[in-house]
Amino acid sequence: MIVLLHLAFFLSGLAALLLEALWFYQAGLGLGNSLWASSLVLAAFMGGLGVGNGLVGRLGHRIRRPVRLYALLEVVIGISGVSIVYLLPVITPWLVPIFQPLLDSTYGLNALRVGVSFMVLLIPASAMGATMPLLVSALYRRDPRFGAVLGRLYGWNTLGAVVGAVVGDAFLIAWLGIHGAAATAAIVNCIAALLAIAMAKRLEEEASAATSNDDSVERDPVRLSNRARFLLLAAALSGATLLALEVVWYRFLLLWVSGSSIAFAAMLAVVLSGIGMGGLFASGWPARNPTAHFHLPGIIATSGA
Repeated sequence: MIVLLHLAFFLSGLAALLLEALWFYQAGLGLGNSLWASSLVLAAFMGGLGVGNGLVGRLGHRIRRPVRLYALLEVVIGISGVSIVYLLPVITPWLVPIFQPLLDSTYGLNALRVGVSFMVLLIPASAMGATMPLLVSALYRRDPRFGAVLGRLYGWNTLGAVVGAVVGDAFLIAWLGIHGAAATAAIVNCIAALLAIAMAKRLEEEASAATSNDDSVERDPVRLSNRARFLLLAAALSGATLLALEVVWYRFLLLWVSGSSIAFAAMLAVVLSGIGMGGLFASGWPARNPTAHFHLPGIIATSGA
């Protein structure tokens, strides 16, 4: 059963990166094809993921049926993601009068690009960001090893994203066109939703039984300690470094790879492959070595180097 849920999240990652590649391509029509525009669209997308993740982290203790909500969000992602593919080229005439006065102001133009990108991508990107913590909360009742649950989900979702980034740019867009590839992504989202619905009842029954047998279950959010806040700050700085490096790598890839969309897909595929394999490896590491987390500073320093 859990294998099917991992498959659903693998498909979710595939559809997400396929949609992101399509948004990246379409955003060039409305926001420009410069490196700045591409980087800012990526920043807006990641910001939406953070919003969705944060909302579930804040309100997740009130959600009683996380798998069903996850399935609903997959459908929302598919519908809104396809809608944006159609919307981005159409909004160009609306944006020209707004962008024109700022053509001589790089900072003002880029700030406006971020704002527009964030508002356009807010619904699907936030829904994507909410899916991970929802599934973690559902599976945590079956397996109290939080790191293992998170690592497996993160790993399979990220490897699915690798497939979406590569297959989308290399095959689907050429075979089916932009709109056909978007429809394919939406279908994959719906398949992931159906897989989740098929398992939702059993997971809810198991979670209910676990809750009734454990009177110590914490229902309210836990107040973070100062040590936890420092760890979150370290995670934020690590994420900032990775995205900054992605922009740098993307610029260098343009020297060897013809076409900005191909370079973008190649950069994402390599980065996400490493992240996915790292997540799967780390999901089993603490079980073999309870002090594995002591290696975190060295791992972060190595990744930066």
